[in-house]
Amino acid sequence: MIKDLINDLTYDKITLTQALMRAKLIAFEINNEDFKNWINNELNGYSNITKLPDYRIIPCDIFAVIEGYGARKTVPMDLTKLDKDLGGKIYKMESKQSIATIEETLKIPGEDIYGYEDFPQQMVKLLREMTDNQFIVNVKRRIQLSQASQILNLTKQKLIDTLLELNSTFPDLQNNFQDNKENKEKAKTIINNHIYGDNSSSNIGIGDNLSQNINNIYNQKVDQLISELEKIGLEKEDLQDVKDIIALEPIKTNLGKKLMTWVGKMATKTIEKGIDLQIPLIIEKINDFL
Repeated sequence: MIKDLINDLTYDKITLTQALMRAKLIAFEINNEDFKNWINNELNGYSNITKLPDYRIIPCDIFAVIEGYGARKTVPMDLTKLDKDLGGKIYKMESKQSIATIEETLKIPGEDIYGYEDFPQQMVKLLREMTDNQFIVNVKRRIQLSQASQILNLTKQKLIDTLLELNSTFPDLQNNFQDNKENKEKAKTIINNHIYGDNSSSNIGIGDNLSQNINNIYNQKVDQLISELEKIGLEKEDLQDVKDIIALEPIKTNLGKKLMTWVGKMATKTIEKGIDLQIPLIIEKINDFL
């Protein structure tokens, strides 16, 4: 069984999906949960997995879809600063699809060499507000389809290498595999070395968590602004006014106007009550925030 599978897979007599289905029998024969889980994830997709194998994290480019004045166009979007704040998570796309889906996608004829993944609309809204561009209707990641092909190649390589060493270690695996502690440890070592390796998963946290990460960064900037204004000597009620303005007006253009109106009130308060406030420094902190 294992020798036939190695031969069929190596010489492309079967698809990778078919090979993984047959490899399931071997995973159950050696009773290795890691091998079973890996095969199931590759066959069914990684939809419920938060940490993906490294080979399923693909570098990508970011594009914004702009719509205005009766026209729509797709343009590159520079999110390198935000990417740095998020620890390099934006320009990496998670490929969670099943092997069968990837295989079918690559079969579709056409000249397009790219694949796309749309950002969730909640995230698009956040990016629209952060960049102060109300004409953005969508944001998407773009990869080259050759990168999807590389996922297939690496998965196939991992499976073949695993099967070869299992066959070498257990020559009569199908008929006479001894389910004892020693053999289980040998099988586990083989699986871990070829399937998972030292860098088995990548704690990227993209997708649904990204919008939350963006929100966290924005909230940190708000907290930093309030802290710096407090150090300058603003009273609690004035700091609360700033918080309320930011909470009610997330779009930068209007937010800037409202904060500057608030600064004007602070300047008037300084004159009327003889309070020693450094208005130019306050303006500087607000501009840094914006």
